[in-house]
Amino acid sequence: MQRKIPLVFSLLFLIFILPLSALTPPPPLESQVNASNYIAFARLSNVKESKISSNSISVTATVEVLKALKGGSELPQKFDLAFLVFPELFGKWLKATPQEGEYILFLIKKKVKDSKGTESETIALYEPHPYAFREYSKELEEKILSHVKN
Repeated sequence: MQRKIPLVFSLLFLIFILPLSALTPPPPLESQVNASNYIAFARLSNVKESKISSNSISVTATVEVLKALKGGSELPQKFDLAFLVFPELFGKWLKATPQEGEYILFLIKKKVKDSKGTESETIALYEPHPYAFREYSKELEEKILSHVKN
């Protein structure tokens, strides 16, 4: 009987807890390109972290678009980006703050409401957030451009 309790607990853990903490596999590049409103080869700078609680970090960064790969006419050349990092959680959240450097950024339009209930659109990270940043390479840029043109 004593042996059944740990086994039952282990099974419950596997069934209920692991799916909540697991990061989904990366989407195929073509579907990620199609789901993004904007894609940019960009430089991330002025990255600042601020610890909000024991398990969340607020991050702000300046994004300088070096080359728009998708949605270029609507994408500002320079903008500030703010997002949260949850080091202990998996799923749609980043676990670590990206370092300053050059990335391919996948971005979406997201509807937001202000305190008066007025709705507007803003630029946000592709979801799940861990797939919004990819280290830049010319090969990746060419693959993305081939999917944008198709």
